Amino acid sequence: MNETINNHFSLTDYDVSQFKKNGFVVLRSFLSTSLISYIKNSITEHLRLLDENQTGFKRVGYDIFENDLVIKALLAHDCFSGTLTTLANRSLFYTQGLGFQIEKEKHTGFPWHIGTQSFGYQHGEDFGCSMWVPLVKIDTDNQGGGMSYVPEHIISGKFMYMDIDPSIDQMMRELAEVDRDSLELGNYIELRHSILNSPALSTLLEYYKHTDSFNLGDVLIFNKNVIHASEPLLEGEIATRTAFVMRFIDIDSRYDETRSRGLDFSMIYFGHPPSSDFHTKVSENDGDLIRESKLFKDGNSRILAKS
Repeated sequence: MNETINNHFSLTDYDVSQFKKNGFVVLRSFLSTSLISYIKNSITEHLRLLDENQTGFKRVGYDIFENDLVIKALLAHDCFSGTLTTLANRSLFYTQGLGFQIEKEKHTGFPWHIGTQSFGYQHGEDFGCSMWVPLVKIDTDNQGGGMSYVPEHIISGKFMYMDIDPSIDQMMRELAEVDRDSLELGNYIELRHSILNSPALSTLLEYYKHTDSFNLGDVLIFNKNVIHASEPLLEGEIATRTAFVMRFIDIDSRYDETRSRGLDFSMIYFGHPPSSDFHTKVSENDGDLIRESKLFKDGNSRILAKS
C-alpha cells in the first residue's frame, strides 16, 4: 500500500482547540481511501459472530490486526503520529485495535458509556484516547449508524473513573464477603450500566450530544472522559455498519492492579466473563509501566513520540 494517510490532510489550530475544549474532534479526510478499503475488506475475519439474540452488535473483535504490516505503517507515519500527539499534547502508546459491527434495524450498539473496560487497567487519572474509523459512509439525516458524544466541558465522564467505578468495585467486594449468595448478576450489570443511562442523566446527555456524518477517511478522535453512545443503523441501502477502533494511552501510563481486578468481578462471582480479557494480560505488578509489558513484544513500533 502506497499511502495510509491522505496526502492533502493538515491538522488545523481549530482542530486542536476543539479537541482541547470538547475532548473530541472529527478529522475530515484523514485516512486514505486505500487504507479504508484494506481494513474494510479484511476486518470481518477478525470479528466474532455473536448470538442471534444479541441486540448490541452482530460482530465484535478485540486485539485485532495485531502485527499487521499496514497498521504498523500507519503508526509509523509522521503525519499520523504528529496529528495524534499534537491533539493529545503528549507522546502516546498504541494498545489495541477493536472492531464493532451492527446490522440495520436490528442492533443498538452501546448505550451511553465511557471506556471502563478499554481503559480499566490504567490509573483513572492517566490519559487515554480512541480513534473511531467508520468503514461505510455515515449519514445522520437518513440512515444513521454513527456515534453520539457529549462535550467534555459540559458533562465529563471523569467522575465515573474516579468515583463511581471504584465505589462499585469496593461495595461489591464488601457485599460478597458478607453474603455472597445474595449477589445477582443482573443487579451487578444494571449497576454498572445504569448510572449514565438513568432517566435524568440520559436526558441531559441526549440534549447536549453531537452526532456527525462521516465520509470514508473521516475519523473521530476522543479522549476517555468523553461520554458516548452508538446510533442505530436505520432502514436504507447500507446493510451493516462496521467500525475499526484504535486505543491509545499516555506513554507513561502505569498499571492499576485494583482497578483491573475490579473488571473480573462478574467472572469470579457469576462465571460471566468480561467482554475482553486484555486487562488480565497487560501487566502483572501494580505500578508497572504499561509500555514495558511483555504483551507488547513490538513495543517500540507502538510508540507515537511527540516532537
